[in-house]
Amino acid sequence: MKIIRMNIVDVGGIQSLSLNFNDRMNLLCGPNGIGKTTILESIAHLFYNGQTLILKRNVASETSKIIAEVDLEGVNESIEINLNTFIPEEPSIISGLIKRTSGLFSLKTQRTFQYQSLQAVTRDSDKNNQILWNDAIFGINLSEIKNWFVNRYLYSAHKEALSIQQLNNFELAKKCFSLLNKDFSFSKVSASSNEILINTPNGEIYYEYLSSGFKSIISILFGIIKEIEYRFKEPNINAEDFKGIILIDEIELHLHPEWQGKILEILLEVFPKAQFFASTHSPHVIQTAEPQQIIALGLDNNTVIQRELPSSEFGFQGWTIEEILSDVMGMNNLRTDVFKEQLSEFDKAIEEENPEKAEKIFNKLDILLHPKNNLRKLLKFQIAGIR
Repeated sequence: MKIIRMNIVDVGGIQSLSLNFNDRMNLLCGPNGIGKTTILESIAHLFYNGQTLILKRNVASETSKIIAEVDLEGVNESIEINLNTFIPEEPSIISGLIKRTSGLFSLKTQRTFQYQSLQAVTRDSDKNNQILWNDAIFGINLSEIKNWFVNRYLYSAHKEALSIQQLNNFELAKKCFSLLNKDFSFSKVSASSNEILINTPNGEIYYEYLSSGFKSIISILFGIIKEIEYRFKEPNINAEDFKGIILIDEIELHLHPEWQGKILEILLEVFPKAQFFASTHSPHVIQTAEPQQIIALGLDNNTVIQRELPSSEFGFQGWTIEEILSDVMGMNNLRTDVFKEQLSEFDKAIEEENPEKAEKIFNKLDILLHPKNNLRKLLKFQIAGIR
């Protein structure tokens, strides 16, 4: 299942926006409040059934709609949902592609976790239609991942207790600990306490003691694998064969820039047949994206648009972070106000041909600049020129 294209009309702050989607990765970027989350919520609501307070019509419109074309295993189907209220407490009633909701996973911004004592290992959760519809717009339950992992560990020791697909998925989950850092690996589950222990360069630790960035990615990977197993039981499927849709809000949350640059590769490797939609504020994430995977949003006369981006064989992998911030993410100011003020005063001193004043301002700029910034040489040449 893939979403081919979508048209959003008068939803939230979006007046009219038509988007064509990549069948593997779609990264939404742009300023805060531009509509990235609205797009993710619009996709989720295409598979929802019931009342919603999350999406509202545009304040200047009487009605709003979301129209999409979805590829359902080779058969294209159109879906339209409508929103008719702007008042916070008044819900809209939606009926989307409700028979396909099991193929949509939504991960919200709360993805780290604290220590959780597991007194007993319970059976897999039943995912009835109401739970699936709620998961679509409120996000999948990440508190279940520890129970799921320990359950699979315990039953994997018993012949034929798990299906081949469940065993494969458990092996995949164990490998996830090493995907970010090869020096980390799964160790064991303690028989006396049901605790998951991880090998690290400093010895064994509880998996809750991993860094927030590590836990954020583990939440994403385990959350998806767990949902695949809970939703697809007859028959079970391998996680790597999942062909559904995965929504991730603020994909770079809690991640160091080095790991921000790895997250796309990891997701596409673990789930090679899924279609991803993710919002991001990270130039490091965008830098590693393939061509046609970036959806850059901007404003034109106060109307949300998709900004046209340069197209190249290698995407933005050869661009600097500053070039991505300015040309892809639309950030106009890459220097602080303090620096820009001092540079403006320096320019005035040069125009006035006042070398003493320019020299005094240069001394401040010298402290502000990066130790290896070549701008110093240019500034010195300008001072020498007016002397």
